[in-house]
Amino acid sequence: MNILHTGKDLLRMNELATILFKYGFADVIRRLGLAAPVEQAGKLVRSSMRPDLLRMGTAERLRHAMEEMGPTFVKLGQILATRVDLFPMDWIAEFEKLQDQAQPVPYPDIRPLIEEALGKPVEAVFARIDEQPLGVASIGQVHGALTRRGEKVVLKVQKPGIRDKIDSDLRLLDQLAKLASDNSVDLRRYRPVELVREFRRSLMRELDFTVEARNADRIRKNLRSLKWLTVPKVYWDYSSSTLQVQQRVDGMPARALEQLDQAGIDRKLVARRGAMVAWKMALEDGFFHADPHPGNFIIQPGNRIAMLDFGMVGKLSNSRREQILQIIKATVFRDAEQGAAVLTHWAEGQPVKLDQLVADVEDVISQYHGVSLAELNIPALLNDITALVRNHNLILPSDIALLIKALITLEGFGRMLNPDFDLMTEAEPLIKRMIRSRYSPTRLARSLSLRALDMVDRVYAPPPPAGQPAGNDPHLDPRHLERMVTRLEKGQYRLVQTLLVSAGTLAGALLLSGRVPPTLWGISVFGLIIFLGSAGWAGWLMLVSRRHLREWE
Repeated sequence: MNILHTGKDLLRMNELATILFKYGFADVIRRLGLAAPVEQAGKLVRSSMRPDLLRMGTAERLRHAMEEMGPTFVKLGQILATRVDLFPMDWIAEFEKLQDQAQPVPYPDIRPLIEEALGKPVEAVFARIDEQPLGVASIGQVHGALTRRGEKVVLKVQKPGIRDKIDSDLRLLDQLAKLASDNSVDLRRYRPVELVREFRRSLMRELDFTVEARNADRIRKNLRSLKWLTVPKVYWDYSSSTLQVQQRVDGMPARALEQLDQAGIDRKLVARRGAMVAWKMALEDGFFHADPHPGNFIIQPGNRIAMLDFGMVGKLSNSRREQILQIIKATVFRDAEQGAAVLTHWAEGQPVKLDQLVADVEDVISQYHGVSLAELNIPALLNDITALVRNHNLILPSDIALLIKALITLEGFGRMLNPDFDLMTEAEPLIKRMIRSRYSPTRLARSLSLRALDMVDRVYAPPPPAGQPAGNDPHLDPRHLERMVTRLEKGQYRLVQTLLVSAGTLAGALLLSGRVPPTLWGISVFGLIIFLGSAGWAGWLMLVSRRHLREWE
């Protein structure tokens, strides 16, 4: 639907254009080809700008404009704050300052919404609901309450009419993104259509409060081994898509440093624990809190931590975590080709000047040459990588961009608590464990098995319909595939044998050196039998391998 042919949307467009003109973005309106339709709105304010606005930088003016545009655009800015691959850090810092300038909805207007979500009067569930909200945002507001069973809870209630307002703004953003992509080369590099699509998905998830509740449950389950961490319990009997009821958590705000010191909190320990939680979520669980700023943490007595607000989370597949390990490994071992290969994979089909990319990756990792894994500054490395990505006009996958932003935010949080905070301290043991797991014989054998099974599936897959090629190569002979599968299976069998031979040789050597009884002439009998048997088995394997190599030549 064309936004300029819809009366209600046209009024909203004029309102947005007026704000953009006010903050000095008339050129953006013209680039989008919207100057004529909103000309009247432009004439009202384009004549001059306030002196205080003239002193502001572009990013700061844009932040104020988005705040004035309303909740949808505040949320858009908060999403853009995660795109460290698209915007320099001074822009990211301004996006992070975006605040919901929302007014609370009076409790008498909120109460019917609570009862509609509950399907019963509030008195049937709650002994008390505080009419004064604890917090107010653009989408919802939070009230303290007490259940009839005496449990302290908080109610997050969706504001009336908010979905209709957001739907209207999203229609405009869809059209604006298409106009930006079609009419402006400068704006096209930011991939506006893809950004708005990602924003729509994120905002629709945020409008469904059950999504956040499921995120909280999943993270609580993943982190249940950390006894000093609290993730508020969700009361599913009372929760729905527009109402979320959670356990109330009391404690001290993480920003209140003087209060923490007076309470005897070990800020260094709390910072370390925060890093431990973040790395475990990202590297081990692949499901992480994507907005770990101080406002989302409550510090409790005994250096305990409570984590709040799971509306923004990130997910990392196994393959993504493998790629992160490859980037770290490429940096430590100064392998620019491997680092460039990962970035090319992340580019997802975007045009890449490979030789220049390899050279630039070499420049980045040379700064870290000779640095051990324990000394590697991950946030600095990620900042350098994102700058490199921007210079090559590439776009990172959203999950990687979200992780980078989360780690940068966490680094700032940790340094607020402890100026000497080192984010890598807690990551090192996890990364080493992941690297050992990645190159373990068991993992290799399992990978070979899966690949062999995949090849077998391809062999016995039904033929394609007439006229369609079979996969990527229409001339592929299934008999060749069968031979390849057989060789893979034999290779896997040989690998298992090699591992057994190595284990036997080592065991025999240990028995011999320890002279484990029974002994004969001071020599361990079992050790000698195992060692000689393993040596003979190894010789046989070498002969078989040489024969197979001659067959391949």
